[in-house]
Amino acid sequence: MLNIWLVSWRNLTKNKRRFFFTLIAVILGIQLTTSMLVANNTVKDTFRYYEEIYAGNADSWILSKEYSFSEDEVESIKQQDAVKDSLSVLDKQTLIDVEGDKGPPETPVRVTGVSDIHSNLLKLPLIKGGLEGGGLIIPENASKLWGKDIGDTVTFKGLGEIKVTGIVGFTSWLASPNSWEEAEGRSFRVMMDLDTLQEWTGLIDQISYIRLQHEGSKDHLLQYQDELNGTSLYVQPVVIDDLRNNDVDGLYSVFYLVSILALFISGFIIFNMIYSSVIERKKEFSIMKSLGYTNFNVFKLVFMEVFLLSLIGTVIALPLGVWFADLFVDMLLGIFQDTMVYTLNWQSATILSGMIGLLFPLIIAGIPMYIAFKTPIIYALRNTNKESKTRVKVIRYILGLAFIGLSFLDRYWAYVFLLFGVILLYPVVIRMLAKLLGPLIERLLGYPGRLSVSNIKVNTNRNANTSAMLAISIGVVIFLGSALESIPSGFEKEIRQTFGGDIQIQFEEPINESQLNTVKNHQAVKGMAWYKETMVTWKTVDGEAKEFYLMSNPSSPDFPLFKGYAQDIPDGAVLLGERAFDEWGGKVGDSVKMNTPAGERAYKVAGKVNTSQDGGYVGFVSQEEFSQVFNWQGIQTLMMNVDDSSNPKDLRRDLRQDFPSGISTLTLVEDQIESSQSSFDGMNEVMQFLMIIVIALSSIGISNTLLMNTMERIGEIGTTRAIGFTTRQVRAMVMGEGLVVGVAGIIVGVVLGIFVIYLNSISNSSATYMPFIIPWGNIGLAIMAGLLLSVIASLFPSFIAVRVNLVNALKEN
Repeated sequence: MLNIWLVSWRNLTKNKRRFFFTLIAVILGIQLTTSMLVANNTVKDTFRYYEEIYAGNADSWILSKEYSFSEDEVESIKQQDAVKDSLSVLDKQTLIDVEGDKGPPETPVRVTGVSDIHSNLLKLPLIKGGLEGGGLIIPENASKLWGKDIGDTVTFKGLGEIKVTGIVGFTSWLASPNSWEEAEGRSFRVMMDLDTLQEWTGLIDQISYIRLQHEGSKDHLLQYQDELNGTSLYVQPVVIDDLRNNDVDGLYSVFYLVSILALFISGFIIFNMIYSSVIERKKEFSIMKSLGYTNFNVFKLVFMEVFLLSLIGTVIALPLGVWFADLFVDMLLGIFQDTMVYTLNWQSATILSGMIGLLFPLIIAGIPMYIAFKTPIIYALRNTNKESKTRVKVIRYILGLAFIGLSFLDRYWAYVFLLFGVILLYPVVIRMLAKLLGPLIERLLGYPGRLSVSNIKVNTNRNANTSAMLAISIGVVIFLGSALESIPSGFEKEIRQTFGGDIQIQFEEPINESQLNTVKNHQAVKGMAWYKETMVTWKTVDGEAKEFYLMSNPSSPDFPLFKGYAQDIPDGAVLLGERAFDEWGGKVGDSVKMNTPAGERAYKVAGKVNTSQDGGYVGFVSQEEFSQVFNWQGIQTLMMNVDDSSNPKDLRRDLRQDFPSGISTLTLVEDQIESSQSSFDGMNEVMQFLMIIVIALSSIGISNTLLMNTMERIGEIGTTRAIGFTTRQVRAMVMGEGLVVGVAGIIVGVVLGIFVIYLNSISNSSATYMPFIIPWGNIGLAIMAGLLLSVIASLFPSFIAVRVNLVNALKEN
């Protein structure tokens, strides 16, 4: 007896073309799955890495309600045995002189002075130069925009000049604008020795905050807070919370969606191939059993065929997937920050993808393997195959209608029922569409077109499955397109409603009456208000430590910072932004624990509100809470509306001139909208790229199906050639089949996508409200991609059909 592995290999590769297309589908499916899983892990790790290097090894930090404080006030805490290390920091806003025409002559910059540049509480991703020498450390994007390199001199207006000794990559410590346009609202950030900065500014012994590292695991916050009681200082734990700066939860969902969709499509292609192979060989299996093979022997033979297919596909796909993930992550992170560096986290994702690649085809091929297992010995005596029983078809269609009915339930899992309902009903759908498309196809292709429509009915289930995969791919493309169109428009509306006026200014120090009057006296200022804010740490229901900005409600109702809560915020209560509320995990009326400037307190959650502040990852308390409980008197953030006849950009320029070194950030509402829009534009391009790949995978299924249909009708093709069909007509007949399958998939996909958009628009369980917006651009892209790839997929099978040897084909018949 031949080696069973060799027999399985010969059976698998007996039809080399079919094997090749199925293998390509397996490779693409596992490659996309690997890429998305690696990208998911890498993006998560990258955002967390940048949070970790900002936190360093610090356990807590002491801050002030004022701009700065004397280091002597915390000397007793620094000297405690529990304090392992400390890092004193002073931030100072100033201007630098930019030479030549590289930018404005005077550019705002925030200088951070640190007591020890080599402290383990400070991590800087050095790119060039060194950290020693007492020079200036600048970020890479500032180096490019300023035209400064190692050894060049930077001049600070009114302070002094210093040489650049180090250039670092992206870090939150020195997060700086990437363009001169962005620099109009944000300051560049640089770092130097603390003593030098204190000497330049005359702020001897003054610091903005101090970071502490503790020995052991004991919580020292209460002890420190007791010691600082009655002063302007307060203590906060250092928390690594990558959700505060990165609202990318939806991105991870897209990664999983693309992975599942790719596996789903490649799985159907595998199923079609193995199922056709088993049906073709049922007589062979019955003969084998009559010669002594057991049911298990036959099952094992088919099992090994599928295993070899999955093994070869997985071995080829895994390295390709890691390579593609590298390209994809580089493109994706460029949307958020050009200078981000990352390390591919490929190990665990590759192992998981390998397991999926080996097991998923075996699971998908379970039904064909069972058919081979149950093939009776007497099957070889039969001359015809039994058609599917009418009762089975009726049950299938009833289930399909029931599943589509379940899709109206307001639950996420209802979408799964919708997809299965479409697949179950698709044989009926494709017959109806083939009948409707028949006159058009016949008009385009002539009599071969009529045969194409007729041939669709020969292998209805196989053609239906292939078309259904294309339809689902197109439906997902349209749904994602609608989401990416509606979310930015919704964000723009929300930003305008909750930004707090037309301009926000954050000053470095608490502002005085004279500065307030200077702002008010501008003719362009139509109205002005303020709010207070501070960073606090808090705990989720599960006890996980988080941090966000806690803000007071605005001083005037004409400058709303949130919507969805009309009353005054009660004392001892907090409103949570939607992202913060979801992360917290509790219910309205429950309490959330926070470490505030007044110590640890429990706040009753009065409601969940919509806000554009920090992407909804924020909390709001009353003004009285800040002034009376926190004893927070200073104001650093102003909001203003601009007169309709004035230009906000002109007002921004004038305010910069009034306070050349006192403004930390100066943001227009249009800047916030543009920043949000640019991120979504980049995401839309990435998503369209991924979806075209998924549609291409579906087109491989079309090619494979047409190839199987063609090879099963060799005799029929020979007969048509013998009675006068030309090669051109044969080619047109096969391409017409592909066109019917493709057009049917496009039509159903468009309807399916619009239907899912409608379901989501009326859903109350959706995390984000998505209005009913039809993405015509994505629909056009899906139609063009579907048509083009369907035609391309039909070329190879049609080429095979016209190369059929006439004599051999007639013998076959």
